[in-house]
Amino acid sequence: LIAVQREFLDDASHQLRTHLTTLQMQVDYARRTDDAGQVRTALDALANEIGRATRSAQQLLALGRSDTAAVAMVPVDLQALLRAVALQWLPQARAKRIDLGLLPSTAPALVAVGDPGLLHEALSNLVANAIAYTPVQGSITLSATADAHDWSLQVEDSGPGLTEAERAALGQRFRRGANAGQGGFGLGLSIVRTIAQRHGGRLLLAARSAGPGLHAMIVWPRSTAAADTVAAP
Repeated sequence: LIAVQREFLDDASHQLRTHLTTLQMQVDYARRTDDAGQVRTALDALANEIGRATRSAQQLLALGRSDTAAVAMVPVDLQALLRAVALQWLPQARAKRIDLGLLPSTAPALVAVGDPGLLHEALSNLVANAIAYTPVQGSITLSATADAHDWSLQVEDSGPGLTEAERAALGQRFRRGANAGQGGFGLGLSIVRTIAQRHGGRLLLAARSAGPGLHAMIVWPRSTAAADTVAAP
């Protein structure tokens, strides 16, 4: 455990130092130029890098919480959870003209047992990834299902998708797909995988059935022990 923690801290420190180094270079460039247009360009670059650094810090904190936070197993309305996350990310989706929507449930109510805060964090990371890698005018669909054995939260996007090898590797900390660009460093799916495991479940990544894209699923079991905990006074 100590070795894993040390490796995580080393990797996290490297990534945060990269952000700080980039910010310092942009500040130095802005100080050296007298051209107002170039200063404006430098300020825009600074704003973008601050946004990336903020997202990185948030992901590191979320990953730490998902590793150590107690899991509060309570009833969770999955359709309400989908709507809350969709509304949270709707402005970013609209900015890229992405059709972000919910697949209607055939069940009148879909109430699972889980930790609402951690599940919100996990689903939010899946949607954030989908928005980042789905092209302009693409589509992202959120859905929830349940059967006799499992509950699931699902996100499908019309992005470039992942190869089979990438799908197998992603979810490990600091691993990124070939299409990741410069927007993050592979913590989003690691957070999702950790939260799924804390629920006794798993993160599944598959090719989208209707054309290119990714189908991400958080699946966790209908645990009798969890249900008993909820029912207990």
